Amino acid sequence: MKPDRAQTFPMRVVTRMTGLTADVVRVWERRYGAITPARTEGNARRYSSHDIERLTRLRDAIAAGHSIGDIANLADARLTALAASRDPITETRPILAPYLEAMSELDLPRGEALLARASQLLGPRAMVLDVVLPLLREVGDRWVAGKLTVAEEHAVSAQIRAHLAVLLRTTVLPTGAPRVVFATPPGHRHELGAMMAAVLASARGVSPIYLGPDVPFEEVEGACLRSRATVVVLSVLTLHESAVDRRHELRAMEKLSERIETWVGAPPGHPALDAKGVRPMSDFAAFEAALTHRFGVAGS
Repeated sequence: MKPDRAQTFPMRVVTRMTGLTADVVRVWERRYGAITPARTEGNARRYSSHDIERLTRLRDAIAAGHSIGDIANLADARLTALAASRDPITETRPILAPYLEAMSELDLPRGEALLARASQLLGPRAMVLDVVLPLLREVGDRWVAGKLTVAEEHAVSAQIRAHLAVLLRTTVLPTGAPRVVFATPPGHRHELGAMMAAVLASARGVSPIYLGPDVPFEEVEGACLRSRATVVVLSVLTLHESAVDRRHELRAMEKLSERIETWVGAPPGHPALDAKGVRPMSDFAAFEAALTHRFGVAGS
């Protein structure tokens, strides 16, 4: 079936269908002339089905290793041929070694550039699952093995946190999208898991309300009430040192779950997963399945 070229779509639809950020789409239009969207009377951009197909071809060709400056004005057939010749591994894994090498030398600008390029090539979901997640696992393995300094680990975490924050800020969601609150409970400072979950939710059309780390339970509940969020997601990575604090945390989670649907993400075997009334999950596959079941949303 040929695309209906008369039908046009707003930016939020384009970003969800292509996995590109709105900023990337606008740069490819203004700087490189890759597409020429229509305009409404209010000067808002409107994109045709052909525009969306072309953006997808450009994205795939860039993932094959080509520069947007070199391919922006190529014919659609040529873009398709370039994309078809790609090696899928070039999209993700090769960033890990050069990025970690850059960070081992504390070459922060180079590390930043590598992450930025990956963000441009991949949609938010792929950035989280194919770049950030394996990168954090590798950093964790090196930390345990004593092959990573405190400075390197902090620098990597800071850069990843900044990129996830950009993804959360720039994702355009439809009006009326279901709202979900994300946070870590009191005493938990490791927030990257919560941030990654929030990005994955936004990629599936859910509006994340990200509160950050170490949030009191009463504040979490208050945020849910004020925002009319229907679900709260708590990310828990470490254990409280004392058994008393662990029992207190479990009771607080159970009380929260009595008032609002509560999901808890934690490593396998973590006591938080045993809290009564919560929905436990120990990986992002379970989290995405829960999103689909609860909200009927699919990944972009």
